[in-house]
Amino acid sequence: METRNPTNNSSCLLDEITLLRETYPGEFSASSNLGTTTLSFLISPGVGFTVSSNKLIDFKIQITCNPEYPATSPNLTIYEIHGLADRDVRRLTVLLNELIAERKGDPVLFDIIDFSREFIANNVPTVNCAICLCGFAQESDVYCTPEFHYFHNTCIGEYMHHREKEHKQELAELREKDPYCKLVPLRLPCPVCRVEELPYSESLVQLAHQKQHL
Repeated sequence: METRNPTNNSSCLLDEITLLRETYPGEFSASSNLGTTTLSFLISPGVGFTVSSNKLIDFKIQITCNPEYPATSPNLTIYEIHGLADRDVRRLTVLLNELIAERKGDPVLFDIIDFSREFIANNVPTVNCAICLCGFAQESDVYCTPEFHYFHNTCIGEYMHHREKEHKQELAELREKDPYCKLVPLRLPCPVCRVEELPYSESLVQLAHQKQHL
């Protein structure tokens, strides 16, 4: 294997960083301290230059390269994970470390990023629905809140319908006590955190209704 001098190592890493910035603007950051370079990358579903428009899964990878990279292998950490079960995070970590070992001595940053994006390319979360505790079969089944709480569309539709019925009953009781009382609007707090307010969706309610009558 060719022995690289520190200058060549540094130039190789800088070239990779420059290309990563150009290829993935806004999803990539890099910092250096005492010769060690730390890279952070937001991974979202995609293959090649194709990126999913509806990102149901993402996570960050931190890659640490010492001054001898690529002669010495980088270290990586996966964190801020949304939509991947622990078992899949462990599996991905093992596969990436195997890839790094196979490519020791060669630039590997692009390979790490591409492999990670392809690992979640189907964009189907591997965590379970927070209501029925079952998994997801396809992307179109998934309702994901801005805080990455996951539900089947039919499950969240049933929840909305249930809350709507409760709300109508509450309003009827209020009107009975005071016909001129101020009416409280329907609230749909996230079933998981109770903090997020979900928008009412007639289409999801209808979808849940159709499922019940299959």
